[in-house]
Formats: sequence, C-alpha cells, structure tokens
Amino acid sequence: MPEQPITKNIAVFMASPGDLLDERKQFRDAIDQLNAGFADGANVIFEPLVWEDSLASTGPRVQSVINEKIDRCDVFILTLWRRWGQAAPDAGPYSSYTEEEFHRALERWKKEGIPQILVFFKRVDPEQEADPGPQLQQVLNFRCHLEETRKIRYRYIGDRKNSFLDEVDSHLRAYVKGELTSLDKTHDIVILPLQALEEVRKAKYEASHQAHLAKAAKKDAEAAQLEVESMQLHGAEEAASLAKEGLLELARQKFVRILSKTSNIHILNLACKFFYQTGDFESTMDILNKWLLLSGPDIQSSDTAAAYGNLGILYQTQGELDRAEEMYRKALAINEVLGRKEGMANNYGNLG
Repeated sequence: MPEQPITKNIAVFMASPGDLLDERKQFRDAIDQLNAGFADGANVIFEPLVWEDSLASTGPRVQSVINEKIDRCDVFILTLWRRWGQAAPDAGPYSSYTEEEFHRALERWKKEGIPQILVFFKRVDPEQEADPGPQLQQVLNFRCHLEETRKIRYRYIGDRKNSFLDEVDSHLRAYVKGELTSLDKTHDIVILPLQALEEVRKAKYEASHQAHLAKAAKKDAEAAQLEVESMQLHGAEEAASLAKEGLLELARQKFVRILSKTSNIHILNLACKFFYQTGDFESTMDILNKWLLLSGPDIQSSDTAAAYGNLGILYQTQGELDRAEEMYRKALAINEVLGRKEGMANNYGNLG
C-alpha cells in the first residue's frame, strides 16, 4: 500500500486590540471550516493561536507566553480597526502590546523568512477617520508606515457580515497552495482620469476668483465659504498627486478628511474614481450615495445622470447585473431628455 503523506501543521496567530471581538470569533470559525473541509484534502491542519488561550498562564508577564506563540507560528495575522491596543509600560519601545507582537513577528521574518505576515484594517466610518482620537491616529500612522516600507501586504475589510472570515479563508487557502501573492490586487500607483482632475482645477480657479470678487464687494461670509471650497479643491488635487506618486494611504486619508466636509460634486467625482481604482467599493458606494443626494435622485441633470452611471459601473463590478442595468437605464433616460449624446453613448455601451 502507498505510504500516507504526513499531515502538516500550520500554526496561525491572530493579533488584534480589544475592539475586534467579532473578528476574533470569525477567525476561529474560519479555521474550523478550513479544518473540516479544505485542510483535510490538502493534507494540512490549521492551529489557531490567540492571546485568550494564554490568559490563564502564571508567571511575571503574560505577554511573554503570547510571544512564545508568535515565535512558532507559520502565519501571523494582524487586524486593526479603531484602537491601537492596550498600553504596554513593560514593552518599551512599543506603545502597545499589539505593536510589540507585530514587530516580534516582523523581526523573526527578517531573520528566518517566516512567518507569513498579513495585515487587515477594518473600515472606519469616514467622519470618525477625518477627526481621529489618539488611538485611531496611531492606526492611521501605522498604515502610512506600512505603505512606506512596501514589505508587508495589507488589505481592508468591510462591514459585510463574515467579511473577515472570508478573507482569512481565502488567504490561508492561498498560503497552502503557494498562491498568496496573487490575492493582492493593489497597484503601486493610481492615475486618476485627466478630465476629472481638470474639472477640479477649473472649479478651484473659479472658487478662488469668486472669493476675490466677494471680498472686494465686502461680502465676507460668502468670501470665507468660497475660500474654504477652494482649499478643499486644492486638497483633492494634492490627493490625486499623492496617488500618482504611489502614496495611496496618504491620498486616501486626505480624501477622507475632505469628503467629511465637502458638498462639491467635482471633488466627489475625483474621490469616487480613486476609491474605485483602489478596490474600496464600500467607500465608493458612500460617495455615490452622497453625490446622488446632493444632485437630487429625481432631478434631470448631468450630475444625477453621472451618479447613476457610476453606480451602474460599481454594481456591475460587484456582479450585481440587475442593479447595474437599472442604474444605466436611469442615467440613459436623463441623458436622452438632456440630449447628451456622449452620455447616451456611454450608457448604451455599458448596457451592451
């Protein structure tokens, strides 16, 4: 009889602050599901390593027991949301135990080539991200640090039920198959459409010009509002430049801060293109819903038609073809009334 292959044990450690209890449950559920099906066929077994299993340990420092798990894991998963982690007075130079865990895994990877490090950021409400407290600000700074190093893969997880479970499942399957790199669709740079960028530049010039005229007419309140709009348009232009340089996290954070305050359609259009190209479809949907609310869902205008057309593209990308067709037809109906031939051509093309 042929010799049975030896089952390989794959230890997976999950590090996260205390605001991700649901994701920690999803992590365990993902491991259980993999072991009940895929893992058996692949001749592996996944072993979940989490800090909860170390809490009953005795000794001078519980974190040292947790660190032992990090030192033997094959895959290290760091997940962050709004908190940076518990303060670590005995873990200098690190500001939290979560940070200590990450750097311990990173130093091991530098020396041994393991563990495989995966970082996930749970989506934060844009208004909160635009005005973060100390904990969230450290998370945002860490995102920028990861982008600068260009050594660690990171992904965003949304609010959809079990979205983290699905990410853990797909990444661990890919790890076993040696296909992990193919999961990351992030590009180093994002070049936004020239037309959208030019519209922002024109709007910035116009807002600045009108602010100057309002000042001359001593309409101080109007001038102040126009100056703010001009600054927001300039910020959007800067965000596009950062994206082109490959500084996507800085660009994303700048867009988020502007989006929490602006009602300028040109900015929404440019930001929509950025988030769509970076694969953040939830943020893209939020922007388009705000755009539609501002332009008026029942108003027959080019802005409303454009919002519906972009919604159609987004739904189509996500595989919701019936919703996509509905949006394209709404855009087409408006463009037909307005006689916008270019818009009609785009709508017919997308419907086709």
